[in-house]
Amino acid sequence: MVNFGQKAAQAGLCLLLFAVALFLRAYGADYGFFNGDERINDAARVLAGQIVPGQHFYPPFFNYLNASVFVGLFGYGILTDMWSNTQDFRAAYFTDPTPFYLAARYLTAVIGALAGPVFFLAARRVGLGTVHAGLVGAFAVVFPLGVFMAHIAKSDTGLAVACLAVAAAFLVRIDTDSKMRWNVIIGVLVALAFGFKQSALLVLAPLAVAMIVVLSRREGLSSAIKSCGVSLLVLLVLWPIMNIGILLDLDGFLTFQRIQTVMSVREEDGFGAGFPVTIRLFGDMLLGLNPVLFAMALVSPVWLLSKSCGLLHRDALLAIWAANAVSSAMISFLVGTRQPEHLFLPNLLIFVFLAALVLMDLLRQYVGLPKFVIAAASVIGFGLMAGGTGVVIKQAVATPSAVDLAAYLHETHPDARIQTGLTLPVPQTKEAQQHEFDRLDRVAARYGIEMPDVAPERLITENAEDALFWVNVPFPMSGLEGDDALTADFHVQPYAWPAQEEEWRLDTWLNDGFRIFIVNHLDYLKTKSRSSFVRQFHTELVARCAVDRVYEQRKPLFLEWDVTVFDCSGA
Repeated sequence: MVNFGQKAAQAGLCLLLFAVALFLRAYGADYGFFNGDERINDAARVLAGQIVPGQHFYPPFFNYLNASVFVGLFGYGILTDMWSNTQDFRAAYFTDPTPFYLAARYLTAVIGALAGPVFFLAARRVGLGTVHAGLVGAFAVVFPLGVFMAHIAKSDTGLAVACLAVAAAFLVRIDTDSKMRWNVIIGVLVALAFGFKQSALLVLAPLAVAMIVVLSRREGLSSAIKSCGVSLLVLLVLWPIMNIGILLDLDGFLTFQRIQTVMSVREEDGFGAGFPVTIRLFGDMLLGLNPVLFAMALVSPVWLLSKSCGLLHRDALLAIWAANAVSSAMISFLVGTRQPEHLFLPNLLIFVFLAALVLMDLLRQYVGLPKFVIAAASVIGFGLMAGGTGVVIKQAVATPSAVDLAAYLHETHPDARIQTGLTLPVPQTKEAQQHEFDRLDRVAARYGIEMPDVAPERLITENAEDALFWVNVPFPMSGLEGDDALTADFHVQPYAWPAQEEEWRLDTWLNDGFRIFIVNHLDYLKTKSRSSFVRQFHTELVARCAVDRVYEQRKPLFLEWDVTVFDCSGA
């Protein structure tokens, strides 16, 4: 029986883990620019009654969560005189949306920080003492990829924590008298996971099979199917309510899912071509588990099967490990070599939990030299994670190169037409904005579609004193940049089209009066881009134009690499 003092200590430790995790995930949230995957505009539209998102790549549930946070932001702004009414609130969004992005990022940080307490509570459930369970929770706190992804207001963090919570809830379900309650709770958590991203299927389907197998062995097949059925029923009731915007535009959702498939699946890769990429990613010290935790994750089943293991519910832990391994392999084989850092976030988070759990159990089971070796491995593994988190935060708080670049352009090229590979922190001229609108309309007309209306507040009617004529490089959406997208079978949607050949001819831009070209990550674009158009453009840029200035990378995690400024006046 746990007494009040023990409960208070455990509650205090949970709060401590959450607070430290939140600090690491919220610190540096204003890292200088906006990520293109942060759908703040769709969340803002919800406040205007538009619950159908502009793009259906992911379920709209996260938009609704962000919209609820914006309601809180409005109240905060009223109290602090940031705005005095809803009209001022709307105007503030178009003048400077930074507070809205920060509110959404802080929400993501809160969700991500929940991993620490979940690690702790799950570790306690399988028999670890308070101290060892707290150390397990500490691994979640400093998980570098978790810290990094929580700085971006995307649904990946919510997906990962929800999948982790499903596994943790299962550990409670197999050892409780309140079976029905926990079947319902698991159903709610599964609905949350699918509300954040539909790719939850790739993680939770194997886990569901594992849960049925364990429950069948413990309680019989009938009980297992009944439990699964209750959770499934809860999912079927909650998910449509949480994502009502999909039901109101089902055709649009299915269209975007086809585009998502083209973006994610590399059909030209051979079978298993992505597996070596996955292995390297899992061992990465910044975007994976690091070598120590990866090795421990691999050998976890060996310890769980041994007689020396002191953990409870070893059958369930083994099943979770096996399901997670199958899920990771499925994803790797499905997507091929295109594996962005967030792809395996749920799997990596679960593997961190299992690896830390086994480390702490080993630590308490052995004495003498073996204990020293395990302690050293634990310290090194934790230290590598903490060091990776330090790198994330260092990059987050670093001054963007774009700030120095903008000052240089004002001083040296104030009247030039500029094409840029990173968003500049200075106003566009109204002529530059119209140039971009015209380009988008031309491409849309080629595919027989119309661009969405632009809010009147978005239109520039008068040039600011420090405005520059700059336009963005016409990169396609990530996943549609490859040559394979040119022949892929999908219904093009606004902004979701492959690279346009004429837009990647240097003479097209030179003939239009552009002289300054800002390239973000030149080496990659010139030699490794999946688009032959992009490679050829940057090869020609190097051959014909002069390098005006180079800024060394400061925030590569946040997509700001080495920045090269080309002056093509003599081209």
